[in-house]
Amino acid sequence: MADETVYNGKKNEIAPEMLEAAKKVLVSRFKYIKKPDESMKRLARLGAEHVARDMAVSPERYAPMSFDEGLPEVAPLDPLDILRQDHQLPALPQVFLELQQAISSTSTSADDLAEIISQDPGLTAFLLRMVNSAFYSLPMQIDTISRAVTVVGVNQLSTLAVGTSVISLFKDIPEEVLDMEQFWKHSVACGLIARRLCRITGQGDPERAFVSGLLHDIGQLIMLQAEPERVAAVHVHARSKNTLLFEVEKALLGFDHATLGGMLLRKWNFPFVLVAAVLEHHHPKVSQKEAEPALVHCAETIATGLGIGSSGEYFVQPPNMDVWASMGLTPDRIDEMVEDLDEELEEAFQILIKQ
Repeated sequence: MADETVYNGKKNEIAPEMLEAAKKVLVSRFKYIKKPDESMKRLARLGAEHVARDMAVSPERYAPMSFDEGLPEVAPLDPLDILRQDHQLPALPQVFLELQQAISSTSTSADDLAEIISQDPGLTAFLLRMVNSAFYSLPMQIDTISRAVTVVGVNQLSTLAVGTSVISLFKDIPEEVLDMEQFWKHSVACGLIARRLCRITGQGDPERAFVSGLLHDIGQLIMLQAEPERVAAVHVHARSKNTLLFEVEKALLGFDHATLGGMLLRKWNFPFVLVAAVLEHHHPKVSQKEAEPALVHCAETIATGLGIGSSGEYFVQPPNMDVWASMGLTPDRIDEMVEDLDEELEEAFQILIKQ
């Protein structure tokens, strides 16, 4: 983990020249934050420290990009064309479909849910690891799904099971277009931060917040599977023009990954709150009754500001200031968001992605 790396000859000490290089990276990444408040300034400071540590381990990720060959042309695309081509979409496993029905049913019992999950040994093992991890910090060891459902709750565990089972559907994304390990680190971090925000503010549901953050960029994965060359070209345009990725997507394709992701989850009959969180994660509606879209919107800003992983977006998105203010994000609260986050992220990443 980053905090165990030796910098400048001493543990936990960042070499001054590395920190200065990281600060330059952060200045460019915060380009679209025009009037940062004190919490945003604290985020940038913490981001510089995090990026400095990452630069010491993986300097190649921060090498300047070259666009000498010119920009490729990108033709517009209809998102419905992607969603109509079922052969391009991941096949939903039977356990996923049964979990969906369980979530939507008001009569689902703990035994019903345990029976559904137990049909899938991989999902069973994963959920038991998750329940026994720092994610829940339960005082006792949970060794059966029935016990997990009883302790965590039917709705909570079913939401977690449905959301995390999606990860296994995306195993063949071309690495030359997007670093999938960095993508999932960013996604898991967004989920963990959204969950922390949920608990600190008392808004929303922790499991729904986590799954919403985990899946917020799923539209990117669908686009990459269906149109890898076109998506790669969009990424080149965004970086060469120093423009926010989702704005370039809308300009060149006619829609952005948030729109496609929301459409996909609607097609898969996900609960409305998760659809809304994915659909609105760049532009949450202030009038939205559900808290999860706002939680994910702010969590993505924090995760990108810290430089944790990458979804392909280089810049920190400017948050909706009304939504940002509704979180009560003081500098101290930003510190609380980040405290021990690396350790929790490492454990969750090992459980979710490495398995």
